[in-house]
Amino acid sequence: MTTMLQTPEAARAPEVSAPPVQPKAARLRVLVADDQKDVIEAVRLLLASDGLTTVGATTPEQALEVARTQTVHAALVDLNFELGRTTGEQGLDLVARLHQLDAALPITVMTAWNTIGLALEAMRRGAKDFIEKPFDDGRLIATLRSQAELGRALRRVAELEAQVAAAAVPGATQGSTFEVMRLREVEGQLVRNAMQRARGNVSRAARALGLSRSALYRRLERHGLTTSGDPIR
Repeated sequence: MTTMLQTPEAARAPEVSAPPVQPKAARLRVLVADDQKDVIEAVRLLLASDGLTTVGATTPEQALEVARTQTVHAALVDLNFELGRTTGEQGLDLVARLHQLDAALPITVMTAWNTIGLALEAMRRGAKDFIEKPFDDGRLIATLRSQAELGRALRRVAELEAQVAAAAVPGATQGSTFEVMRLREVEGQLVRNAMQRARGNVSRAARALGLSRSALYRRLERHGLTTSGDPIR
């Protein structure tokens, strides 16, 4: 039997390594606060069909605890948490407390068709949108996905602010500077998308981003989006 000997060149041939596996992005998580467990389950099934994760809470206290201890990118809040109560005050208070806890958390409220006034009051207290009951499945999914994506992006903008502050400190590393540049690109795209959705209206874009008009103007200037030809008003 003939034995094949490996040549020195073959022995020294470098092995081809597999490309590194890129980490998957964390799934978007939505807090659903409603006293009816069947409503939470229905929303969970709907959002799961679109790849979203649901964290349920049946009381305002549970919802606040979830927001304090877990990462959630958006919240869906009912306005009434006790049978027979229709004032919406519990839900309005929860919206205000969630907004106070995390101003970057996009909140959508659930309301019956005849309580639009309550929904508008919820938006005054910090909610970003409202869904009417019985809700349309497609609109519910689309709204919560867009709000959760916004919430995740706003968190990354907050990271950016921290990175910028760290880069200003003497002794900041080249790696941290690179991270700042990368996150600035994220911020620029977020601001650009918000302005496009608002059709150039700074007030609407600022509300969508959870920023003041002056804060949004500073970001627009930072990314060169305030030239005379831009549709800003």
